[in-house]
Amino acid sequence: MAQQSPDQQIKPLAPFISSSHFNSQEDQDYAFTHRKNIRIRKFIQCCGCATAIVVLLVVIVLVLGFTVYNVKDPQVRMNGATLISGTFANGATDNVTILADISVKNPNAFTFRFENAWTDVYYNGEEIGDGQSPSGKAKARRTIRVNTTMEINAKKLLAIPNLDTDLKDQALNISSYTRIDGKVKILNIFPRKVVVEMNCTITYNITTGSIKNGDNCLGNVDI
Repeated sequence: MAQQSPDQQIKPLAPFISSSHFNSQEDQDYAFTHRKNIRIRKFIQCCGCATAIVVLLVVIVLVLGFTVYNVKDPQVRMNGATLISGTFANGATDNVTILADISVKNPNAFTFRFENAWTDVYYNGEEIGDGQSPSGKAKARRTIRVNTTMEINAKKLLAIPNLDTDLKDQALNISSYTRIDGKVKILNIFPRKVVVEMNCTITYNITTGSIKNGDNCLGNVDI
């Protein structure tokens, strides 16, 4: 039997790939691309919605901040003062203790918390005493009353020139300066510092020991 030459040897046939195989692969690629595009569109839509919500919340907070939640000035007023002890009558040189009744009105929608308040007492521009009131808080749109105990140093008062003239008139015009430091925390998140300063003048009657409040006993607010 004659041998076949290498050129005449039978070569293996290439594997048969049907057209359906190509169609199936194209369908898979298209489906993958389609799903990917859908995911991208959903992601963009979610980002757009989230951005819109954030912008809306910021606008709401700003609107409320300038309207309902805007920090308004707390109102501080000295309602009256009462002599607790001491007198300057008949040449007495004892210290005089005065109890001042102070009201703090909070017009805000959130609680106003304040620290210990200090009061300096003056006569003819010279400091003659001081006082202190406790810390506290005024709830939203409420008014509270606090007491400030002020002590007037007799030696400092008697050392002031021209005191004899007022002693003869049986009346002393005494001024006081009170500072209250506090804060209003909006939504319990954003604190706003509030400083209330009050200047007040009272008239102390030496003979009767009575005290008359001035008309200017209102506080000024610095926010």
